[in-house]
Amino acid sequence: MKLTVVTTTYNQEKYIGQAIDGMLMQKTNFPFQIVISNDCSTDKTGEILKEYQQKYPDKIKVIENEKNLGAMGNFINTLSNIKDTEYVALCDGDDFWTDENKLQKQVDFLDNNKDFNICFHKSKLFYENNEKEESVIPENAEEVTTIEDLVKSNYIVANSVVYRWKFNDKDLKEIFPDDIAPGDYYVHLLHAQDGKIKMMNEVMSAYRRHEGGMWWSNDAKNKEQFTLEYGRKFLNFYNAADTHMKLPENAFYEQRKDIIYNIIVTYTKNDKLQELEEVIKSKTDKEIFSSCMKDIVNRNIWFLDYLVQKEEEEKRRKKEREEYIETKKKLEQIENSKWWKIRNIIKGEQKK
Repeated sequence: MKLTVVTTTYNQEKYIGQAIDGMLMQKTNFPFQIVISNDCSTDKTGEILKEYQQKYPDKIKVIENEKNLGAMGNFINTLSNIKDTEYVALCDGDDFWTDENKLQKQVDFLDNNKDFNICFHKSKLFYENNEKEESVIPENAEEVTTIEDLVKSNYIVANSVVYRWKFNDKDLKEIFPDDIAPGDYYVHLLHAQDGKIKMMNEVMSAYRRHEGGMWWSNDAKNKEQFTLEYGRKFLNFYNAADTHMKLPENAFYEQRKDIIYNIIVTYTKNDKLQELEEVIKSKTDKEIFSSCMKDIVNRNIWFLDYLVQKEEEEKRRKKEREEYIETKKKLEQIENSKWWKIRNIIKGEQKK
Protein backbone atom coordinates (compact mmCIF):
# COMPACT_ATOMS: atom_id res chain seq x y z
CA MET A 1 0.00 0.00 0.00
CA LYS A 2 1.26 3.46 -0.87
CA LEU A 3 -0.37 5.25 2.08
CA THR A 4 -2.46 4.38 5.14
CA VAL A 5 -4.63 6.89 6.98
CA VAL A 6 -4.87 6.10 10.71
CA THR A 7 -7.76 7.34 12.85
CA THR A 8 -8.61 6.43 16.43
CA THR A 9 -11.99 7.28 17.90
CA TYR A 10 -14.12 7.04 21.02
CA ASN A 11 -17.62 8.51 21.42
CA GLN A 12 -17.24 10.94 18.52
CA GLU A 13 -20.62 10.50 16.82
CA LYS A 14 -20.82 14.27 16.32
CA TYR A 15 -17.53 14.47 14.41
CA ILE A 16 -16.44 11.15 12.90
CA GLY A 17 -18.50 11.50 9.72
CA GLN A 18 -16.90 14.83 8.86
CA ALA A 19 -13.46 13.33 9.49
CA ILE A 20 -14.11 10.40 7.14
CA ASP A 21 -15.61 12.62 4.44
CA GLY A 22 -12.41 14.67 4.42
CA MET A 23 -10.44 11.49 3.79
CA LEU A 24 -12.74 10.12 1.11
CA MET A 25 -12.64 13.37 -0.89
CA GLN A 26 -8.87 13.02 -1.44
CA LYS A 27 -7.85 12.96 -5.09
CA THR A 28 -4.71 10.87 -5.57
CA ASN A 29 -2.91 8.97 -8.32
CA PHE A 30 -2.02 6.25 -5.83
CA PRO A 31 -4.07 3.81 -3.73
CA PHE A 32 -4.61 4.48 -0.02
CA GLN A 33 -6.59 2.82 2.74
CA ILE A 34 -8.31 4.23 5.83
CA VAL A 35 -7.90 2.33 9.13
CA ILE A 36 -10.23 3.46 11.93
CA SER A 37 -10.00 1.95 15.42
CA ASN A 38 -13.12 2.30 17.57
CA ASP A 39 -12.32 2.00 21.28
CA CYS A 40 -15.65 0.54 22.44
CA SER A 41 -17.66 3.72 21.91
CA THR A 42 -20.94 3.83 23.84
CA ASP A 43 -22.66 6.30 21.50
CA LYS A 44 -23.52 5.87 17.79
CA THR A 45 -19.89 6.06 16.57
CA GLY A 46 -19.82 2.32 15.86
CA GLU A 47 -23.02 2.48 13.81
CA ILE A 48 -21.69 5.37 11.72
CA LEU A 49 -18.44 3.52 11.06
CA LYS A 50 -20.32 0.39 9.99
CA GLU A 51 -22.33 2.40 7.46
CA TYR A 52 -19.20 3.93 5.94
CA GLN A 53 -17.42 0.56 5.82
CA GLN A 54 -20.35 -1.07 4.05
CA LYS A 55 -20.42 1.77 1.53
CA TYR A 56 -16.64 1.80 0.95
CA PRO A 57 -15.47 -1.77 1.73
CA ASP A 58 -12.33 -1.51 -0.41
CA LYS A 59 -11.24 1.76 1.16
CA ILE A 60 -12.20 1.64 4.85
CA LYS A 61 -11.16 -0.88 7.46
CA VAL A 62 -12.79 -0.59 10.89
CA ILE A 63 -11.21 -2.17 13.96
CA GLU A 64 -13.61 -2.76 16.87
CA ASN A 65 -11.62 -3.22 20.08
CA GLU A 66 -12.84 -6.04 22.31
CA LYS A 67 -12.23 -3.89 25.38
CA ASN A 68 -11.58 -0.20 25.99
CA LEU A 69 -7.84 0.48 25.73
CA GLY A 70 -7.93 4.20 26.49
CA ALA A 71 -6.80 6.90 24.10
CA MET A 72 -3.09 6.10 24.27
CA GLY A 73 -3.53 2.33 24.29
CA ASN A 74 -5.79 2.53 21.25
CA PHE A 75 -3.34 4.80 19.43
CA ILE A 76 -0.33 2.56 20.09
CA ASN A 77 -2.17 -0.67 19.32
CA THR A 78 -3.49 0.68 16.01
CA LEU A 79 -0.14 2.07 14.82
CA SER A 80 1.66 -1.13 15.84
CA ASN A 81 -0.47 -3.12 13.40
CA ILE A 82 0.18 -0.84 10.42
CA LYS A 83 2.48 -2.80 8.09
CA ASP A 84 3.30 -2.93 4.38
CA THR A 85 2.72 0.75 3.73
CA GLU A 86 5.12 3.38 2.46
CA TYR A 87 3.48 6.34 4.18
CA VAL A 88 1.17 6.92 7.15
CA ALA A 89 -1.12 9.93 7.64
CA LEU A 90 -2.91 10.77 10.90
CA CYS A 91 -6.27 12.37 11.55
CA ASP A 92 -8.11 12.25 14.86
CA GLY A 93 -11.81 11.43 14.76
CA ASP A 94 -12.78 14.94 15.83
CA ASP A 95 -10.63 16.77 13.22
CA PHE A 96 -10.99 16.90 9.42
CA TRP A 97 -9.15 17.70 6.18
CA THR A 98 -10.18 20.66 4.07
CA ASP A 99 -8.06 20.29 0.89
CA GLU A 100 -8.86 17.48 -1.55
CA ASN A 101 -5.26 17.44 -2.80
CA LYS A 102 -3.62 17.32 0.63
CA LEU A 103 -2.34 13.75 0.45
CA GLN A 104 -1.17 14.05 -3.14
CA LYS A 105 0.86 17.17 -2.38
CA GLN A 106 2.54 15.60 0.63
CA VAL A 107 3.30 12.28 -1.03
CA ASP A 108 4.70 14.03 -4.11
CA PHE A 109 7.09 15.95 -1.89
CA LEU A 110 8.24 12.89 0.08
CA ASP A 111 8.65 10.83 -3.10
CA ASN A 112 10.97 13.49 -4.51
CA ASN A 113 12.88 14.25 -1.30
CA LYS A 114 14.18 11.05 0.25
CA ASP A 115 16.09 12.86 2.99
CA PHE A 116 12.78 14.00 4.53
CA ASN A 117 10.81 11.65 6.81
CA ILE A 118 7.97 14.00 7.75
CA CYS A 119 5.77 16.35 5.77
CA PHE A 120 3.09 18.45 7.48
CA HIS A 121 1.16 21.64 6.82
CA LYS A 122 -0.69 24.41 8.61
CA SER A 123 -4.09 23.87 10.18
CA LYS A 124 -7.06 26.01 11.13
CA LEU A 125 -7.59 25.96 14.91
CA PHE A 126 -11.13 26.63 16.04
CA TYR A 127 -13.07 26.34 19.29
CA GLU A 128 -16.39 24.55 19.13
CA ASN A 129 -18.00 26.94 21.64
CA ASN A 130 -16.56 30.00 19.85
CA GLU A 131 -14.74 30.94 23.05
CA LYS A 132 -11.81 32.20 21.01
CA GLU A 133 -11.34 33.40 17.46
CA GLU A 134 -10.06 31.05 14.77
CA SER A 135 -6.32 31.02 14.13
CA VAL A 136 -3.77 29.25 11.96
CA ILE A 137 -1.18 26.95 13.55
CA PRO A 138 1.73 26.68 13.76
CA GLU A 139 2.35 30.41 13.63
CA ASN A 140 6.13 30.69 13.27
CA ALA A 141 7.54 27.32 12.19
CA GLU A 142 10.18 27.25 9.47
CA GLU A 143 9.49 25.34 6.27
CA VAL A 144 12.47 23.00 6.83
CA THR A 145 13.38 21.84 10.33
CA THR A 146 15.10 18.94 12.09
CA ILE A 147 14.89 17.08 15.36
CA GLU A 148 17.00 19.86 16.91
CA ASP A 149 13.99 22.14 16.46
CA LEU A 150 11.33 19.56 17.27
CA VAL A 151 12.66 18.79 20.76
CA LYS A 152 12.09 22.44 21.70
CA SER A 153 8.35 22.31 21.00
CA ASN A 154 5.76 20.26 19.16
CA TYR A 155 4.72 22.45 16.23
CA ILE A 156 3.32 19.58 14.12
CA VAL A 157 -0.47 19.27 14.27
CA ALA A 158 -1.34 15.57 14.21
CA ASN A 159 -4.05 15.87 11.54
CA SER A 160 -1.56 17.47 9.15
CA VAL A 161 1.26 14.93 9.24
CA VAL A 162 2.43 12.28 6.76
CA TYR A 163 5.32 10.02 7.80
CA ARG A 164 7.71 7.97 5.71
CA TRP A 165 6.67 4.96 7.78
CA LYS A 166 9.62 3.26 9.46
CA PHE A 167 7.84 0.54 11.44
CA ASN A 168 6.85 -1.94 8.76
CA ASP A 169 9.34 -4.48 10.09
CA LYS A 170 9.72 -3.20 13.67
CA ASP A 171 7.55 -3.63 16.75
CA LEU A 172 6.50 -0.13 17.77
CA LYS A 173 5.17 -1.36 21.13
CA GLU A 174 8.70 -2.22 22.26
CA ILE A 175 9.68 1.45 22.36
CA PHE A 176 6.28 3.09 22.90
CA PRO A 177 5.04 2.94 26.54
CA ASP A 178 1.34 3.53 27.14
CA ASP A 179 1.76 5.79 30.19
CA ILE A 180 3.03 8.83 28.26
CA ALA A 181 1.54 11.91 26.62
CA PRO A 182 1.29 13.20 23.95
CA GLY A 183 1.46 10.21 21.62
CA ASP A 184 1.64 12.00 18.28
CA TYR A 185 4.66 14.05 19.41
CA TYR A 186 6.42 10.81 20.32
CA VAL A 187 5.83 9.42 16.80
CA HIS A 188 7.01 12.72 15.25
CA LEU A 189 10.30 12.42 17.16
CA LEU A 190 10.80 8.76 16.24
CA HIS A 191 10.67 9.69 12.55
CA ALA A 192 12.68 12.91 12.89
CA GLN A 193 15.71 11.06 14.30
CA ASP A 194 17.02 10.21 10.85
CA GLY A 195 15.21 12.52 8.46
CA LYS A 196 14.31 16.16 7.95
CA ILE A 197 10.90 17.78 8.42
CA LYS A 198 9.01 19.72 5.73
CA MET A 199 6.20 22.18 6.43
CA MET A 200 3.91 23.14 3.55
CA ASN A 201 2.79 26.71 4.01
CA GLU A 202 -0.85 25.91 3.22
CA VAL A 203 -3.88 25.37 5.47
CA MET A 204 -5.25 21.94 4.54
CA SER A 205 -6.98 20.73 7.72
CA ALA A 206 -9.06 21.87 10.69
CA TYR A 207 -8.16 21.24 14.33
CA ARG A 208 -11.16 21.28 16.64
CA ARG A 209 -10.91 22.20 20.33
CA HIS A 210 -13.87 20.98 22.40
CA GLU A 211 -14.58 19.92 25.96
CA GLY A 212 -14.12 16.24 25.22
CA GLY A 213 -10.59 16.71 23.83
CA MET A 214 -7.33 16.30 25.71
CA TRP A 215 -5.97 19.75 24.92
CA TRP A 216 -9.13 21.59 25.95
CA SER A 217 -7.93 21.55 29.57
CA ASN A 218 -4.50 22.88 28.65
CA ASP A 219 -5.83 26.43 28.44
CA ALA A 220 -4.58 28.69 31.24
CA LYS A 221 -7.80 28.58 33.25
CA ASN A 222 -7.69 24.75 33.31
CA LYS A 223 -3.95 24.41 33.90
CA GLU A 224 -4.38 22.71 37.28
CA GLN A 225 -6.78 20.12 35.88
CA PHE A 226 -4.43 19.43 32.98
CA THR A 227 -1.40 19.04 35.28
CA LEU A 228 -3.24 16.68 37.63
CA GLU A 229 -4.37 14.50 34.73
CA TYR A 230 -1.34 14.57 32.44
CA GLY A 231 1.65 15.96 34.38
CA ARG A 232 3.16 12.60 35.26
CA LYS A 233 2.54 11.31 31.72
CA PHE A 234 4.55 14.18 30.31
CA LEU A 235 7.49 13.32 32.57
CA ASN A 236 7.17 9.69 31.48
CA PHE A 237 7.24 10.92 27.87
CA TYR A 238 10.57 12.72 28.37
CA ASN A 239 12.13 9.72 30.12
CA ALA A 240 10.92 7.31 27.42
CA ALA A 241 12.27 9.57 24.67
CA ASP A 242 15.65 9.70 26.42
CA THR A 243 15.69 5.91 26.64
CA HIS A 244 14.57 4.98 23.13
CA MET A 245 15.71 7.84 20.88
CA LYS A 246 18.84 9.56 19.64
CA LEU A 247 18.25 13.09 20.88
CA PRO A 248 20.28 16.31 21.08
CA GLU A 249 22.05 16.96 24.38
CA ASN A 250 19.81 18.39 27.13
CA ALA A 251 16.70 17.74 25.06
CA PHE A 252 13.46 18.76 26.79
CA TYR A 253 15.27 20.53 29.65
CA GLU A 254 12.99 23.59 29.59
CA GLN A 255 9.85 21.48 29.08
CA ARG A 256 10.81 19.25 32.00
CA LYS A 257 11.38 22.27 34.19
CA ASP A 258 8.03 23.77 33.25
CA ILE A 259 6.01 20.62 33.93
CA ILE A 260 7.88 19.88 37.16
CA TYR A 261 7.21 23.41 38.38
CA ASN A 262 3.50 22.96 37.63
CA ILE A 263 3.43 19.54 39.30
CA ILE A 264 4.97 20.85 42.53
CA VAL A 265 2.60 23.82 42.76
CA THR A 266 -0.55 21.98 41.65
CA TYR A 267 -0.04 18.83 43.73
CA THR A 268 0.72 20.94 46.81
CA LYS A 269 -2.30 23.20 46.39
CA ASN A 270 -4.53 20.13 45.97
CA ASP A 271 -3.13 18.32 49.04
CA LYS A 272 -1.54 15.57 46.95
CA LEU A 273 1.72 15.52 48.87
CA GLN A 274 1.97 11.72 48.88
CA GLU A 275 1.61 11.64 45.10
CA LEU A 276 4.18 14.42 44.79
CA GLU A 277 6.62 12.43 46.92
CA GLU A 278 6.09 9.40 44.64
CA VAL A 279 6.82 11.50 41.55
CA ILE A 280 10.00 12.92 43.08
CA LYS A 281 11.25 9.50 44.17
CA SER A 282 10.48 7.82 40.84
CA LYS A 283 12.20 10.33 38.57
CA THR A 284 15.80 11.06 37.68
CA ASP A 285 15.16 14.82 37.48
CA LYS A 286 16.08 15.47 41.12
CA GLU A 287 18.28 18.43 40.27
CA ILE A 288 15.40 20.08 38.37
CA PHE A 289 12.98 19.33 41.21
CA SER A 290 15.35 20.98 43.69
CA SER A 291 15.83 24.01 41.43
CA CYS A 292 12.07 24.40 40.90
CA MET A 293 11.41 24.09 44.62
CA LYS A 294 13.79 26.93 45.41
CA ASP A 295 12.31 29.04 42.64
CA ILE A 296 8.76 28.46 43.86
CA VAL A 297 9.58 29.40 47.44
CA ASN A 298 11.42 32.53 46.31
CA ARG A 299 8.66 33.70 43.95
CA ASN A 300 5.54 32.61 45.83
CA ILE A 301 5.18 33.67 49.45
CA TRP A 302 1.79 31.91 49.56
CA PHE A 303 3.57 28.64 48.90
CA LEU A 304 5.98 29.18 51.78
CA ASP A 305 3.07 30.12 54.06
CA TYR A 306 1.25 27.00 52.92
CA LEU A 307 4.21 24.78 53.78
CA VAL A 308 4.58 26.44 57.20
CA GLN A 309 0.86 25.98 57.82
CA LYS A 310 1.06 22.33 56.88
CA GLU A 311 4.08 21.80 59.10
CA GLU A 312 2.37 23.46 62.07
CA GLU A 313 -0.76 21.42 61.46
CA GLU A 314 1.27 18.23 61.42
CA LYS A 315 3.03 19.24 64.65
CA ARG A 316 -0.34 19.92 66.30
CA ARG A 317 -1.67 16.53 65.22
CA LYS A 318 1.48 14.83 66.44
CA LYS A 319 1.20 16.58 69.80
CA GLU A 320 -2.47 15.59 70.11
CA ARG A 321 -1.56 11.97 69.33
CA GLU A 322 1.22 12.01 71.92
CA GLU A 323 -1.08 13.57 74.56
CA TYR A 324 -3.76 10.99 73.81
CA ILE A 325 -1.30 8.11 74.17
CA GLU A 326 0.06 9.57 77.41
CA THR A 327 -3.43 10.03 78.87
CA LYS A 328 -4.40 6.50 77.85
CA LYS A 329 -1.29 5.13 79.60
CA LYS A 330 -2.14 7.01 82.80
CA LEU A 331 -5.71 5.72 82.74
CA GLU A 332 -4.45 2.17 82.28
CA GLN A 333 -2.05 2.60 85.21
CA ILE A 334 -4.86 3.91 87.40
CA GLU A 335 -7.25 1.11 86.43
CA ASN A 336 -4.60 -1.50 87.19
CA SER A 337 -3.65 -0.03 90.58
CA LYS A 338 -4.76 -1.61 93.90
CA TRP A 339 -6.41 1.66 94.89
CA TRP A 340 -8.70 1.50 91.89
CA LYS A 341 -9.61 -2.08 92.79
CA ILE A 342 -10.39 -1.03 96.37
CA ARG A 343 -12.58 1.76 94.95
CA ASN A 344 -14.52 -0.76 92.90
CA ILE A 345 -14.96 -3.06 95.90
CA ILE A 346 -16.30 -0.20 97.96
CA LYS A 347 -18.72 0.77 95.19
CA GLY A 348 -19.70 -2.87 94.66
CA GLU A 349 -18.49 -2.81 91.07
CA GLN A 350 -15.60 -5.27 91.18
CA LYS A 351 -15.53 -7.44 88.11
CA LYS A 352 -15.99 -11.16 88.69
